[in-house]
Amino acid sequence: MNQPGATVQSLDRVFDIVEALSNHGNELSISQVCSITGLHKSTVHRMLASLKARGYAVQTSSGSYRLTFKFCNLSQKIINNVSVLPIVLPHLRALSMSVREIVHFVIQDNTNTVYLDRIEPPNHNYRSTVNIGMRRPLHTSAGGKIILASQGPQAWENYWEIADKTPITPYTITTFDRLESELQIFQKRQYATESEENTLGYSCVAVSLYDRYNDAHYAITLSSLKSLMTEGHIQELLPLLFDVKKQIQNDIGL
Repeated sequence: MNQPGATVQSLDRVFDIVEALSNHGNELSISQVCSITGLHKSTVHRMLASLKARGYAVQTSSGSYRLTFKFCNLSQKIINNVSVLPIVLPHLRALSMSVREIVHFVIQDNTNTVYLDRIEPPNHNYRSTVNIGMRRPLHTSAGGKIILASQGPQAWENYWEIADKTPITPYTITTFDRLESELQIFQKRQYATESEENTLGYSCVAVSLYDRYNDAHYAITLSSLKSLMTEGHIQELLPLLFDVKKQIQNDIGL
């Protein structure tokens, strides 16, 4: 809910309502929104009326409210404005076609990774469970881990203090000792892996990607079924991943 500091109360309330509708199912009644946000019924009704008038929420036949795809349009515009995407995407498409695996491109956003794009080879036997715009804590994915690994021990401790530690699967990292141990290894070998920590049945391998300011805020990941992502297969994929990374860094000018 509201964070301390100099904020505009009415805006805080709108965002509380938007986050409640986003995080708690497909639709909510006014009383449910009140219960989740702690706001008065008249305030919720007024804010929902404004969201509805602007096209960001609709009222269903049952009287409940849900968000509209107008938020998706906003998020897509933000993604499209990420200047590195036009440089990266041709390389990622070529990589996906070459290795016949799912490729994800992620960016760090505070303590999360955000999936900026997903490329699946045609006629693939299995599908990605990731949606563009999806957010996950950094420590739950190979992409997030390799981004963290590039930042050093103090950054790891700072991250863990404020990270969302709720397990996504039974295999998600839940202790700092385990995270630190993995990041030390990933930092040395320059790539990261994860197995069923983010999605059951899937494993990933990732390399970091530096931006124009030489900060590793991006990562390229290759995802496959756990049964297929063996250590031998990972070793086959790594030269291709590092080659694509080098090509992209050259195109960016690093």
